Amino acid sequence: MQRPFFIVGFQRSGTTLLRAMLDSHPDVAIPLDTVGLWARYEDRLEEYGDLADEANAHRLVANLLAEERLQLWEEPIEIDEVLGRRQRDGYPGIIEASYLAYAARKGKSRWGDKDPGNMTRLDRVLGWFPDAQIVHIIRDGRDACLSHMRQSFGHSELLPCAVDWREQVWWVRSIGRILGMDRYFELRYEDLVEDTEGVLRNLCDFLELPYSDALQSYHERRDEMVPESKRELWPLLAEPPRRDNLYRWRDEMSEGRRVCFEKRAGDVLQEMGYETLPGKASGAYVSELGALLGSSVRAMRRRLGL
Repeated sequence: MQRPFFIVGFQRSGTTLLRAMLDSHPDVAIPLDTVGLWARYEDRLEEYGDLADEANAHRLVANLLAEERLQLWEEPIEIDEVLGRRQRDGYPGIIEASYLAYAARKGKSRWGDKDPGNMTRLDRVLGWFPDAQIVHIIRDGRDACLSHMRQSFGHSELLPCAVDWREQVWWVRSIGRILGMDRYFELRYEDLVEDTEGVLRNLCDFLELPYSDALQSYHERRDEMVPESKRELWPLLAEPPRRDNLYRWRDEMSEGRRVCFEKRAGDVLQEMGYETLPGKASGAYVSELGALLGSSVRAMRRRLGL
């Protein structure tokens, strides 16, 4: 039985790029992320009873496959395909069998998962799959948060984004130290863009996969991997990695906002080797006060329905 692997990373940190690259490997299949679907159904398992009963397992799988996130998988799978591919008992067996059925439809043998939300659910993931490998991609938090604020989802404000980036990256790295080098692989988005082949070769070694040049041809398969309704989220996925997408905060973030970010996350930025202000970040009180007041006003307007 091959070990499953899970790609995690703070949103807008390159998880989708990495998924596209690995899914282009001749042996690997990684479907569109399920956005916490497995955890939500785990919380409802009492509705289905003992999954050793085939009727209960059949009903659960039928409901899972009817979910929008699985309907978006470009290779539709059937209930009997899932039930027939179980290699583990209980609910984890059904999760894994869903991916195995998907991989079989793609003519591949190894499956992986990509869901940024699993950064805060790694305890569940490792409970389901005690042998799982974790691949953690990290992007300079200032760029990740600026990208967040350009989207219609996620954080719209810098300060809470900085706190969440720091806490989530720190948490996953802490788990990685416990798992060890055989189970945890860490890479920086910037290194993946600047030394794509070198980083991918190291990652393939970690996953015990032969390296393939197909990993760098992912952009030729964008339409196959991403439903049309989701492509606007990742416009750069249709082309090779772009270095001009790195360190955009240097031009787009004011000095005051940079100080505000580094007050909250400078220690983790430094641990990851990112450029930071000399000494401990301080000052920028006008920028900080303006951001906090703006956040308070927006929260009050939301509560009042304005």
